[in-house]
Amino acid sequence: MTTSDDNTSEDNSDPSANAPTPGPSPDASEPTSGVDKLLSRFGPVPERATDRPTPGPRPTATTLSRPARGPQNHPAGEQRGSTATMAAPAPLFDEPHDDVFGEAPIGMGTWTDPNDPPPSVSIDTGEPIEIIDRRDWVRMPRRTGPVFRFLVVGFVVFLGVFAVYGRVTTWWDDQYDPPGEPGDSVEFTIPSGATANDVTQQLFADGVIANPTLFRYWVSDNQEGDFLAGDYTCLQENMSFEEALDCLQGVGPVPPKFFSITIPEGLRLEEIIDVLNAENPSFAKADLEKNLDAALVSVGLSGTPDGPIPGSPDPTGSGKEGLLFPATYQIDEKKESDTLDILRRMADTMELKFTEAVDDEGRAPIIEQLELTDYEVLTIASLIEEEYLIDEDLGRISRVIYNRLENGRFSLGIDATSCYAAQKPCADLNVEDLESESPWNTRNLQNYGLPPTPIAAPGEKAIRAALNPEPGEWLFYVRTEEDGGHTFATTDAEFQAAKNICIERGYC
Repeated sequence: MTTSDDNTSEDNSDPSANAPTPGPSPDASEPTSGVDKLLSRFGPVPERATDRPTPGPRPTATTLSRPARGPQNHPAGEQRGSTATMAAPAPLFDEPHDDVFGEAPIGMGTWTDPNDPPPSVSIDTGEPIEIIDRRDWVRMPRRTGPVFRFLVVGFVVFLGVFAVYGRVTTWWDDQYDPPGEPGDSVEFTIPSGATANDVTQQLFADGVIANPTLFRYWVSDNQEGDFLAGDYTCLQENMSFEEALDCLQGVGPVPPKFFSITIPEGLRLEEIIDVLNAENPSFAKADLEKNLDAALVSVGLSGTPDGPIPGSPDPTGSGKEGLLFPATYQIDEKKESDTLDILRRMADTMELKFTEAVDDEGRAPIIEQLELTDYEVLTIASLIEEEYLIDEDLGRISRVIYNRLENGRFSLGIDATSCYAAQKPCADLNVEDLESESPWNTRNLQNYGLPPTPIAAPGEKAIRAALNPEPGEWLFYVRTEEDGGHTFATTDAEFQAAKNICIERGYC
């Protein structure tokens, strides 16, 4: 048995017979290979390098064997096919280099051991090897056009947008109308002066709505008017935005329960306190008197004193005599014990009614002539309130007071001031009371002008009469009629005649 290194067949005895036969040198100006012809369709074919080997026929799979390293040692008696060993072709591109050490790193296109000889390729000597240059490869054009690619990208984008839109709308639906049925009822109260934001935050805190921010924006486009203060019993947990708004504005608050208290005109401040306490025992008398001193119980009329006047006959000592407007007031059952609220409302109503009367009636020239303040006009109104019995006498009594103030030679001589100064009913007055030196007693001939404060709570008619007295020269009046009418006189003789009639009829 011999090996292939020293015994070959006759067909392969001549190594030159198996070598590839070089073909004619191709013309550089014309493409010769199929690759060059294909490349020529896209532009000029680059000039072939002269040192490149000419491609030959591709070896068959049966004639190509694994490269061998070094001398081949085969076991004795083993026959090998007729093969020839040739060196591997030179690389067609530069091998990578190690910039630091000047050598190509292991595993980067070089031999693992520099001392080993290059591998050899065993080939069938009957067929030449075709060497394919990487530069002969051609990138084929895309099989799909730009329109198709655009449609594909657009479809993918559409799917993404649709998915995001679906998630967003699902989230919005869960916030607008939470899943499930409404839960337990919620006792909800909107206080007076609450803003829409306050209401929204309270709804969220009570579990009525799921998202206060979205509800606030949604309500701004759907709300009609402001939310009404009060108690609401139609709200439940886990409600939709529309259901909550329908309850707040459609159903509305539960109507409050009220009871009324009527304060007659002409009462003194102490008498008003007694009426409030009698009509509503929850208005404790001590609390009423205490809250009279509160800053909220005041009127914004010119000349109003900041505190009580020294020597005032008012038992409360508050200085608020005549500042609480007599009227019928509705009291919320929830505030049945709130004494400060009712007193504040009465004082605010007095200021409002006086301002409205000024706007409607104006101020008579005599008021400007005497340089009277609004508080002094209110004092005149309290005198009129205590003196008149029929509406026809309102303007005339008012004129008598202004004429006496303008004359300056007479005290007002009004019996009601003596009653107030003595803190007695007028039927109980005596000579000592009529001669009292109290500045509130205008029956004292030495007391000219108005009393320092009102003597009672004037009503709206008396206020308007004080602002607009009836024209006349009267200086006296006295009751002569059964219905309460008075006779008005300009001289003392006329007055004495009318006074005799009053005595005869039992009115004086």
